[in-house]
Amino acid sequence: MDLQVVETVNPADMADLVGPSGLSRAVGQSRRRNNVGHGWFGALLKLIVALVATGALVMSMSDRIASAISVPYSRIIQASGTQLYLYGSPYRFVGVNAYEVATEWGMNAGCGTELSDVQLNQLFASLPPNSLVRFWAFQGTIGTNYYTHQLDWRPLDRVFGAAAAHGQRLIVVIGGQGSGCDSLHWQDPSWYDGGFRDVFNDPATTDGRGLTPLPYWTYLQDIVSRYATSPALGMWEPMSEAEASTCPAQFQPTNCSGHQTCPNEPSAAAALRYFFDTVGAEVHSLDPKHLVESGLLGGGQCGTQGTDYQFVSASSGIDVLSYHDYGGATPMGGDQWNGIAERLRQSTALGKPIIAGEAGLIAGTAPGCMSNATRNADLIAKEQAQIQAGSSGLLLWNWVPSLTVACSFDVSPADPLMQVGGATG
Repeated sequence: MDLQVVETVNPADMADLVGPSGLSRAVGQSRRRNNVGHGWFGALLKLIVALVATGALVMSMSDRIASAISVPYSRIIQASGTQLYLYGSPYRFVGVNAYEVATEWGMNAGCGTELSDVQLNQLFASLPPNSLVRFWAFQGTIGTNYYTHQLDWRPLDRVFGAAAAHGQRLIVVIGGQGSGCDSLHWQDPSWYDGGFRDVFNDPATTDGRGLTPLPYWTYLQDIVSRYATSPALGMWEPMSEAEASTCPAQFQPTNCSGHQTCPNEPSAAAALRYFFDTVGAEVHSLDPKHLVESGLLGGGQCGTQGTDYQFVSASSGIDVLSYHDYGGATPMGGDQWNGIAERLRQSTALGKPIIAGEAGLIAGTAPGCMSNATRNADLIAKEQAQIQAGSSGLLLWNWVPSLTVACSFDVSPADPLMQVGGATG
């Protein structure tokens, strides 16, 4: 791979990027926590951070900033064999999921808690430099304006802007397997075999809310094109927990999880492989610099059972493999066919990196609930065992600004996981 990148910026654009006409939205106090390097790129990011800190930079104008920046490859997460690299060195991480961060009620329908600007900055400031935060950027509840039924990028602009200001990176999840926060459509074999080019839940179909007026294919093209040059972009994830299972009619569209069937595993695997071949190639075409991460759950779901996980993951549209770890306190959970050790072996066979895209344990203060301190210790043990065995990192599930229940997967800023010496520290 040619790592030489020409860095260009039009000085005449600078006043337009940060001038008074653009000053309408700020994210409040923030601070940069990584070394952005030298030259005009570092100077520009320092300027952006200073303006954010003074409340002067418009987060909704991040697309104009991104269009003026060509991010050098050294500042982009790369893959070579089974290893991730950043700034020319091996890259391993423990970050967090914060699926809800782009919720902005009044603009989009939202999925999860809405974060204030202060809370959003608190999230990114609390992590070590160059961490990863995985979040949902679904068309149905995030990318579409609730009132106009048109794409409205302002909530996503805010997230990308805040992450960039703190030197953090994002895993952007474009779609979800289930229906709750996106299209009200269970993604079945026919969807993965080409149905992703069709429209679901426009005003003329299903419940009529019209929150996914575009085909998944078109939305993917739009979001990748918009944020491909953002310094906050870490990786793309086309689909969270993809599985080509079938949902019986009586459970559609919102009660499929736990009731799905897998009548034809080979056909399901072929459908998933077609999806990743096609969608991954399109992402690479629109954004040749950034990696595509699979988002697969990895626990033997329909289309990825046993060796089919390796068949699907061999797609040229997948650069980084994924598994999700909800297997209790065992550092390397799962069985011999679909367990973490087998997924790591398969990643080695394919010569691709692998990450734990989600890792969670239930803890809290309720009677009988695992303590937060015990959870921290168990997740540190998972982190150490899995990274030593070949994983490039873990993303804890799920960061929230404050706890609303006494026993859950949620991780708040006060949790030992988020402190110095904790799993993310």
